[in-house]
Amino acid sequence: MSSRSSIITSVIIVVLVFSAIGGFIFMTNPYVPAKIAVVVNEPGFGDLTMADQVAEGLDELAGDIVVDYTYFTATDEANAEVILEEISVSNEYDLIVVIGGELGDELQSVAQFHLDQKYAFIGGEIVASNIISATFLQHEAAFLAGVLAGLASIGDENRTGTGIVGIIGSVEADPTIAAMIAGFKQGFDYANNTLNLTITLLPEVFVGSYNNSAKAEELATILFNDNDTTILFTPVRASMPGIRSAMILANSTWNSTRRPLVIAAEGDQDYFGLPDIQTRTGSSWIITSIVPRSDLAVYKAINATLWNKFEADTDIYNLEASGDDTDTPGVILTESDFINNEWTPLWIFDIINGLREDIISGLITVSTTYP
Repeated sequence: MSSRSSIITSVIIVVLVFSAIGGFIFMTNPYVPAKIAVVVNEPGFGDLTMADQVAEGLDELAGDIVVDYTYFTATDEANAEVILEEISVSNEYDLIVVIGGELGDELQSVAQFHLDQKYAFIGGEIVASNIISATFLQHEAAFLAGVLAGLASIGDENRTGTGIVGIIGSVEADPTIAAMIAGFKQGFDYANNTLNLTITLLPEVFVGSYNNSAKAEELATILFNDNDTTILFTPVRASMPGIRSAMILANSTWNSTRRPLVIAAEGDQDYFGLPDIQTRTGSSWIITSIVPRSDLAVYKAINATLWNKFEADTDIYNLEASGDDTDTPGVILTESDFINNEWTPLWIFDIINGLREDIISGLITVSTTYP
């Protein structure tokens, strides 16, 4: 929890806010809030993944101090570069936050000509004197997700399982997506070989976009119904409504012991597999999500900027605690209250938690590439 203390003098008001991340946020004039620009690709906030996770961090910060946010949603990468140039030239913003690794080239192109402007790059790395970068080793959590998928794809007395797992990605050329799929494959093979299973991983398919729910639904429906897939790994970003539609369709036609299970990525989407996402009760078909704590990263970057401790660097978030007085890991594989333990037994998560410690200790190394 945050705590506040203020010192009022006859000359100035100084507000010190102890943040949830650690450290203090400093303002010499509370009546003129800091100005922060946030740039993201379409669909912007509401993408169910990294942008929404960042929004949580901004909401947390808003509870500590008043900040004036301006949001810019780019139609594509070229438009993002135009926006970045315009707001950088304006000199209006204490910090410009750019969300999404796909905007790295555009940010680098603009930032090199505005060295007095501070930037935060969430989801990628740029080495520059005016950029704080935050990268997330989601491929490590994807390894755990691959093991979980393999184990959960096998049926028992409570559920029908075909032992078949599929992957649907957003954009094949995206290095973050490629790394997660590589990690997932390594985990799946670990389950198949080290744990002596007999399971099948189908070749991955791609939506070809970050925001095409119709295509995602088409691919997921084929995998569920034509390929007898038990579990899908779906790092598809804003195309997740299509995955949900395919789950609903499969659930309405399958027998009572077979469930259309999904492992989500790039944000906490566990609730999105509930029969009714408005009430958020019941059992979710999304059995876990890979969550990069981009909310922590944006909080830390803004905190440093307002405290005048901005230092260009790359913060790496992984399965370990992220530091800065918090025990929260920088990347999480969720184990939410929406899990039905008849569909995903607790003993599977016991194995996953043990493997997480093996990755942290270096006993298991997860690569960003895999055949």
